[in-house]
Amino acid sequence: MKEKLVDLLEVRKIIALLVVALFIALSYTGKIDADKSYSVILMVVAFYFGKSTALDKS
Repeated sequence: MKEKLVDLLEVRKIIALLVVALFIALSYTGKIDADKSYSVILMVVAFYFGKSTALDKS
């Protein structure tokens, strides 16, 4: 359990979560279109999972 919490605190995970939360908040308040928010969130998540999958392979 402690190992999972430590893994959650990696810098790139925190940055990805903050970017997603930021664009969700901007979309919710109406300061950015939902379509643009969706595109950015999709790119961040795709990059994050692509990078983590590439790093897992040795």
